[in-house]
Amino acid sequence: MNKRLETKIKNTKGVSVHNGSLRLQFRLPGAQTSIRKTLGLVPTDHNLNVANNRLGAIKTDIASGLYDINPKQFWRKHFPTDTSNLSHYTTVGDYIDYYKQLREGELSFSIQSKMKSLKTWLTKHKLINKEVISLSHLEIESAIKNSLKTLKQSTVDDYTILFKRIIQEAVNDGSITISPFSRVRRIKSDEMYNVKEQTIPFTQGELKRLLAVVHVEQTKEMIQFLAWTGMRPGEMKALAWEDIDLKEGIAHVKYNINRQGQLKPPKTKSGIRKIELLPLALDVLKRQRSQTYLIPPLIETVHYKLGKTQQVIRRRVFLSRENKPFKRPELSTVPKQWADWLRQAKLIHREPYQLRHTFASQMLMIGADPIWLAKQLGHTDWGMIRKIYGKWIPNERPEYRNELAEKLGQLKEAEKKQSTQNSNK
Repeated sequence: MNKRLETKIKNTKGVSVHNGSLRLQFRLPGAQTSIRKTLGLVPTDHNLNVANNRLGAIKTDIASGLYDINPKQFWRKHFPTDTSNLSHYTTVGDYIDYYKQLREGELSFSIQSKMKSLKTWLTKHKLINKEVISLSHLEIESAIKNSLKTLKQSTVDDYTILFKRIIQEAVNDGSITISPFSRVRRIKSDEMYNVKEQTIPFTQGELKRLLAVVHVEQTKEMIQFLAWTGMRPGEMKALAWEDIDLKEGIAHVKYNINRQGQLKPPKTKSGIRKIELLPLALDVLKRQRSQTYLIPPLIETVHYKLGKTQQVIRRRVFLSRENKPFKRPELSTVPKQWADWLRQAKLIHREPYQLRHTFASQMLMIGADPIWLAKQLGHTDWGMIRKIYGKWIPNERPEYRNELAEKLGQLKEAEKKQSTQNSNK
């Protein structure tokens, strides 16, 4: 701990450090001595703010009479990880709050947002106030089935995975012996719909039609860059000139941005990668160089888990209005703008994320090595490539069997001529 932070903690009344963890000190109504409670948070600037805010909330609840009216609720609210309070958690809603505070400082902004949506989802299906001990796998399956009538499979899966993690805390603290999720069946919506929904890449012709109607030049450049690098929109918007080697044709992916516009590291180690840039992607960067390369750098903050931060000096490659960094990871945040462009180009609707699928599909159709492609996309191995694209890419190349047979020397001369004619059509 540096001296600056040490001084800051000393000047924060009611907060101290004990055994390497921040500790709060406050006095309950009628008590002669103060209570000391450890938070389990390491001393950082972020965690000091968390501790100070928690102490303020505690004092407010004491002043408003919450402790006098319901002391159990008071302790459960402010110190959910205290083992003496675990018996007070009974409902699904209780465990959501418990899970959130248990992992304070660890949860990304996107997960926190997802937890709010999960609460709404559970409330809709009348599970939020359900006693955990009486929660059954049939009730969970019913919620999933009904949700798939109106929600995407991926959305329901996200809710289910997060809900499962939260209920596991009830198993960990002994409130229940077996998680009801151990008996929940994997329920999918129509398989054909999901494949269609998840993988609808643009052909090169469709990409040209789309670019022809996009009137925002910076967005047009970003569309091309995504289509020929396979980067995620947030990764592209976080890209800085410090990450680019134009001479070698390399882009280093080091960061992404969250929905608050904050820099963060990729979710996995494989997400930190080196992309070998194709000529069209390099052309975009060369045009961007004249637009943003000489703009003064910014001191930015990288946000890691557990409240850790790091200052970096960077010059973003792609900038928003008034040459400011983008605040959202989405390609376009103007309502219905993307959908309008697709309609003008007479294309079926698909999300901008399909530009990533476009890159992958184009590479595979010309015979790119799946292992190389997996590294370009930031996958740990090529298993995801096989899972996402394996079913439909052969359909895009009806002569693929003949190509393989020819390489093996198994194709007759007449078939070779016919194959060549079909390929040239």
